[in-house]
Amino acid sequence: MFGFVPKNLVQFVRRRVVIEAHSCFFQNPCLKSISTAPEGVETPKASDFTVSYLENSCGLSSETALRISKWFHLKTTDNPDSILLFLKEQGFTGTQIAKMISFRPDLLKSNPDKTLKPKLYFLRDVGFSTPDLTLVLSKNPTILVCSLDNQIVPAYGFLKGFLGTGEVVVSTTKRAPWLLHYDLHKTIGPKIGALQDHGVPDSSISAMIKQQPRHFINVNPDRFTEALTKVKEMDFKPSSSFFYLALQAILSTSESNWEEKFELYRSFGWSEDDMLSVFKRQPHIMELSKDKIRKKMDFFSKEPRLGLSVVSNCPNLLLLGLEKTIIPRWSVIRVLMSHGILNKDVNFYTIFRLKEKAFLKKYMIKYQEKVPQVLEAYQGKTVIGS
Repeated sequence: MFGFVPKNLVQFVRRRVVIEAHSCFFQNPCLKSISTAPEGVETPKASDFTVSYLENSCGLSSETALRISKWFHLKTTDNPDSILLFLKEQGFTGTQIAKMISFRPDLLKSNPDKTLKPKLYFLRDVGFSTPDLTLVLSKNPTILVCSLDNQIVPAYGFLKGFLGTGEVVVSTTKRAPWLLHYDLHKTIGPKIGALQDHGVPDSSISAMIKQQPRHFINVNPDRFTEALTKVKEMDFKPSSSFFYLALQAILSTSESNWEEKFELYRSFGWSEDDMLSVFKRQPHIMELSKDKIRKKMDFFSKEPRLGLSVVSNCPNLLLLGLEKTIIPRWSVIRVLMSHGILNKDVNFYTIFRLKEKAFLKKYMIKYQEKVPQVLEAYQGKTVIGS
């Protein structure tokens, strides 16, 4: 009996593969069924019609329209026209609509009255202005094909319950609109619970969600727990903002990359205790690329009047731009020191962290007539070390 093969099995399997491939392409939980053509079935008229409509009415490029038409087909313009008209009436620009359709062409088959209006009205009711809506939905039109009752409303409720106000929810989702179509109770809830179990206050957790929501969505739960344990073992206080910064740094760096960066810092003479001490004062140093770490550490290690002791005392120096900030300003400082205007006890970090306008006023304009060389130094015409 198992040797029997249905006559249309091959065609059925091919069709199934096509549909699954398209589902993977979008990679989100809200993908609805889209009409597709089985492999080997040619529909030139439908394809030509779809390409023409996507180009002329939706504003898509020929290349994008042709790519979409290989699996998405339109038969009439009635419903698509009503969708485009509705979106324009809601304040979406032609560019935004083209972007939305290129990502979610299935919007053209939705029902404006039954599926689109209720979602837009709900989002407006909870505080999204028209500019907010057009920004959020053009970034992630998947929201418009998700279930209002089963996904959007629960996601909004979860965020408001933890972030506190609708205004904060709006500002957070403007940066991460995809939050509105996830089951946040399943994806974020357990991680919030883990943080609370470790003694992290809700105010800190709220700040983490607002600033780095992807860590709560994309990071594997086991990886999240491991990072949390690692931060605790480094003796960061859960109530400190540095606890969150350290967790962010660990989550942003793969384990292998972490070890390589750690060893890179140590190659310049820092011990493991030195590294831990510096990291505890500025966790962001582990988020720098290895190339930037190497260049900055090399620069400071070769400048006798700076040295790595200055960096270990002020690790924020490593976060400043080497070519744009550190080198030109250090060139100016060296010139002023050579003329006895600045002494060796000057606080370098205070000078490096000044706003550009303040630095120019205090160290360039003020001394330009007395020490004309400061301009050449700042412009890179004076070679450091000379």
